[in-house]
Amino acid sequence: MKQGFELEALWEVPLGVLSYLFSRVVKWTLTFVSRYYNPASQRSQPEWQVVSAEFLKGPVKLLWTMSRARWNLHSLIAIAGPFNVSSSLSLDLTALNRSAKSWTAVVYTLQGYKTITSVSSLSIPTDRDWQSIELPPGRYLVGVRHYQWSDPIHLPAIQVDDQPALAAQPLTAPANFNQFYRNLVHRRGWLYTWLNFYVYPLLRYRRWLPSAFVKQTFLPVPNPETQFYYGALNTDEAVRLEVPPDLLNTHSLFLSLYTRDCFPLDWYPVTQTQHTTQAMTEKGAYILRVHPKDVLSLTRDSPEIHVSIT
Repeated sequence: MKQGFELEALWEVPLGVLSYLFSRVVKWTLTFVSRYYNPASQRSQPEWQVVSAEFLKGPVKLLWTMSRARWNLHSLIAIAGPFNVSSSLSLDLTALNRSAKSWTAVVYTLQGYKTITSVSSLSIPTDRDWQSIELPPGRYLVGVRHYQWSDPIHLPAIQVDDQPALAAQPLTAPANFNQFYRNLVHRRGWLYTWLNFYVYPLLRYRRWLPSAFVKQTFLPVPNPETQFYYGALNTDEAVRLEVPPDLLNTHSLFLSLYTRDCFPLDWYPVTQTQHTTQAMTEKGAYILRVHPKDVLSLTRDSPEIHVSIT
């Protein structure tokens, strides 16, 4: 078994390096193009867009997403903008707290989508109605991730420089809102194969690489409040989790499974102290997100989860 593992590395690693270089070229090209052409920059007024099948219908948006981050399949994601900011941007916390048990709002630059800052339900006192974010002059987007959301949710009103910029918007959001992710796998092709071919060897042979590099490459835009467990899965392998009982009271656990080219396969919350996934039918990857339920849990050291591959 060890010999087969080493023989596999002889071709997985070189091809993975080529795939990684290809993915950097694609990412750089998309970033460069966005500086000169960005559909959002053509809008005269800001608006809300919700990540859905319709949102990802175009090939460019799907390619952009596939080149930048691993799908967060457990949150309902909405994006607002563009906003022309001189000094500050403010979020309606009443709508956010009414819409989801936990949420995170991230501010991005319009050009290049660089992450500037983030705020969340765990970082802001619950008695506030608005949260102001100081920003340098520029054009921005706001992305909101809703966890364990209500139906309907209320996308928050946004103010820019203390003036109304975008009204709150209700959205019908059933519990199965994210089921559209299951259909994305039908859009697989050689471009996505080469774009993310490097992910499997990156995780499979991670002991040869600096841990910071692996995390930064695999999780380009992680939630700072979330603890991550992740790794590669070979065909017929499964993930076994052993969770300390106390952790289930203080944290939400979300497990995601991906194909080798990083399309979503399955995702669900983990609610038992022992859990084993179904065996993979192909090579792929997994991510376990461990997210605090409250501020007290955020500041407390959480016990480690034992993760093994069977």
